[in-house]
Amino acid sequence: MTVSFGIPSIYPIKLEKHNLTDAATGLSRPLHLLRGPVGQPHRLCLFLDGELYYREMKAVPVLSALLDPRARPHLTFAFLDHGNQKSREQDYTCNANFGRFITGKVIPWLQEEIPELQPGRHLIGGLSLSGLMSAWLALRYPEHFHYCLSQSGAFWWNDEFFIKTAPQHAPTVNRFWLSVGDQETEADETPPGSPPEVSQIVGVNNACRVLKSLGATVQHHEYQGGHSMPCWRDELKQALTWLLADGNQ
Repeated sequence: MTVSFGIPSIYPIKLEKHNLTDAATGLSRPLHLLRGPVGQPHRLCLFLDGELYYREMKAVPVLSALLDPRARPHLTFAFLDHGNQKSREQDYTCNANFGRFITGKVIPWLQEEIPELQPGRHLIGGLSLSGLMSAWLALRYPEHFHYCLSQSGAFWWNDEFFIKTAPQHAPTVNRFWLSVGDQETEADETPPGSPPEVSQIVGVNNACRVLKSLGATVQHHEYQGGHSMPCWRDELKQALTWLLADGNQ
């Protein structure tokens, strides 16, 4: 299925829908694809929480400017849906089985479907819980993901599990954009007797610190606002431009 967007552009905007099923992990997820230029080498930008990006955030009009054939580097955008809230909470909490789905099914399928993709220098992105997962994937699979977009990542999850375990995957030369709103100051409630979770802003600040200590290049962007789609949409183009502007075409 193809969905066309009425956006003025010299490049046609088409969002294809596919469904990826993997017997090895037992996972099946919808994937929407916004292809880059045919016949030109280009990079993959893979967004988790895909339906939140193209449906709720309305990110496709923002990304369309980056599909200009004159722009460098050339890009393909893929949006992997979470499907439902239960699978979202399972997949995006540093789930090794989901990591195998991404690297064993999603990436190989995309590289076979789009021969122009440059292997090994992909961008992985997400927001909130999928922002946590995108950072976890970038650390765990540097052979696939060199760039990571984490918008208000849920680094508070499980008593800051990501921050405590990140040194196991050191060192890293990846590039990370970690953002958070200056209003994201409340800690999530936890069951009685459990250690209190830190706030979103503290979790992101701590993640920035540990990633820098491991050798990563980190852009820490604290915007004015809270945990909201408009804030994430406003920074999207700036974030991707910074992440990909490392001299590698």
